[in-house]
Amino acid sequence: MLRSSNLCRSIVASRGKHALVGDDYQYLEKSEIPSYHFQKSLRRLPIPKLPDTVNRYLASSKAVLSPDAYSKTEQAIRSFEANEGPKLQEALLEYDKAHRDTSYISEPWFDMYLRARVPVAVNYNPFMMYAPDPDPKFNDQLTRATNLAVSYARIKRSLDENLLGPEVFHMNPKKSDTKLFRTVCKTLPPSLSWFGAVAFKAFPLDMSQYKSLFCGSRIPKKEKDVLYLDASQKHFVAFYKGIPYAVRIFDDSGRLLDAEDVHASLAWILKNGKEAAPEESVGSLTSLDRDSWADARIELENAGNGEKLKKIDGGLFAICLDDLKTEEHKRLVQSLLIGDDGRNRWFDKCFQTIIDANGQATINFEHSWGDGVAVLRLMEESFKDTNKNHFVSPDDTPKAYNPAHVEALNFKLTDSLKAKISEAQKTHVSSNADLDFATMEFEGLNRDLIKKTKLSPDSVMQLAIQMAFYSLYKEFVPTYESCSTAAFLKGRTECMRSATAATRAATLAILEENRKDVRQLLTDCSAQHFQLVKEASMGQGYDRHLLGLKITAQRLSQPIPDFFHDPGYTRMGHFVLSTSTLSTETIVFGGFGPVVPDGFGIGYNVVASKLGAVISSNKSKRDAASFSAALHNSLDILRGHLLESK
Repeated sequence: MLRSSNLCRSIVASRGKHALVGDDYQYLEKSEIPSYHFQKSLRRLPIPKLPDTVNRYLASSKAVLSPDAYSKTEQAIRSFEANEGPKLQEALLEYDKAHRDTSYISEPWFDMYLRARVPVAVNYNPFMMYAPDPDPKFNDQLTRATNLAVSYARIKRSLDENLLGPEVFHMNPKKSDTKLFRTVCKTLPPSLSWFGAVAFKAFPLDMSQYKSLFCGSRIPKKEKDVLYLDASQKHFVAFYKGIPYAVRIFDDSGRLLDAEDVHASLAWILKNGKEAAPEESVGSLTSLDRDSWADARIELENAGNGEKLKKIDGGLFAICLDDLKTEEHKRLVQSLLIGDDGRNRWFDKCFQTIIDANGQATINFEHSWGDGVAVLRLMEESFKDTNKNHFVSPDDTPKAYNPAHVEALNFKLTDSLKAKISEAQKTHVSSNADLDFATMEFEGLNRDLIKKTKLSPDSVMQLAIQMAFYSLYKEFVPTYESCSTAAFLKGRTECMRSATAATRAATLAILEENRKDVRQLLTDCSAQHFQLVKEASMGQGYDRHLLGLKITAQRLSQPIPDFFHDPGYTRMGHFVLSTSTLSTETIVFGGFGPVVPDGFGIGYNVVASKLGAVISSNKSKRDAASFSAALHNSLDILRGHLLESK
């Protein structure tokens, strides 16, 4: 009878929990095709032809520059095309030919990020918030932190052992994401595998950034930072009340600990963690400008904190456990992007997952090591994994923690270091005091409804952004839409210039001429948008190419051509509207800071239920709330036109 009673209790306790054992628990997946199988056969990022770049530059310039500025910039780039341009193009092609293991933009892109001296917080680090677990009870801080940590570790193990499925874009998944596809591709040698995939109309993507997804940090150095990786580490870092903790997640042999052990460690921290005095919260130093942080870090090392810093730098990832309990969007963005005074953050970490007292989970990541491709895959895989496999439940009583699994990283701090931490907090708060946020949700349109009108949902959102800005300021400005070039070896991103002749014509027709017959104009916007996205994703944008030519002149110690000093070129690089799409059901919203003082940062999503955006600006220059209202109004106007034409 006693045995039967114990069995019943065991069954009740296990309800709703994962039933994974052995390797099924250790690994997220065991892909038939190795993770990096396609890397050796990926195509290399092409260098556009110089005349094509000149023509593309002029086309986008004409949409936003005044006639006088356009005439001058046209003269400047035509002179460049006829004089210095061809020799720099030839030198760039030669450089590319001599560096076949990379892309012509990869190293300059790393260099640009790592030489930047401004703080990474707000200026570079974006944030992306997970959708809640469909089962509300699992949106509990401790439960969600544990489940995500375990899932991340499962992803890392699969990746380390080449068992995570490679990133592949399937044109028609029903026809290509098949057993036959996997059999053919895994059979082909890595040097030919790309060609096998393309025969199925499936396009493998570059995965070089995945090697920096875990166990890394950006280390501040004078003039140029460095990226640090230590894949041997077996812990992650948890921040709570300003104190970092090294939390074991792998045993000595590299196997993932039981979820109950991770649960116990985090439960102990949440129950027993003391609050650091503000001047002892070392994470705030990561909010400093890079040179000041480099000086402070040397001082930290000299005070005997080298090993503690290594544990943070090499930890698999960071989890920031926040006491904040709010659903107010503006306050959330303040916490997720700025991190308040930075005391419970480590902005240099490869990625940090912020989990607040409501169980809302958000990733904030350091941008120099990679773009959104790898982080988005991490989020989508971990979201599916934790929804399907609840490794722990809020109904579970945490077991007794193992003291060997949790180490509080208490730093030795001199009075000088404490003063630097206090000053860092004041500087971080004051330098971001002008930053303002607004959110926008529009349920009158959605992805599927727009598709039924045979228009691109992204093009409709981008047109609405142009209309919103014009309605407020009566001008057109350079607009940046990030576009991945991950279809190529060590591709990064290209700028898709979404302010076009078509969006200009449509905006003026709708807002100034009050025209009703704009269907053809909307079709033109969509077609031009599609063409520009195609060009950018295929390495045929012009921004990276012009940057490559300018860097080539510097590398050859030649004078920078006059074109790069042209006011029109400078204006075209001043992105008043910086936009990025996050159109996935995994992410409810995300954002980043404006990239110029008088600009807007706009992270938006176009999903099955609605269109949404997070808007940032400096309130002394631009009003985020006004732009949000104008964007909502623009979408409402477009909805009328779309439904009419439908």
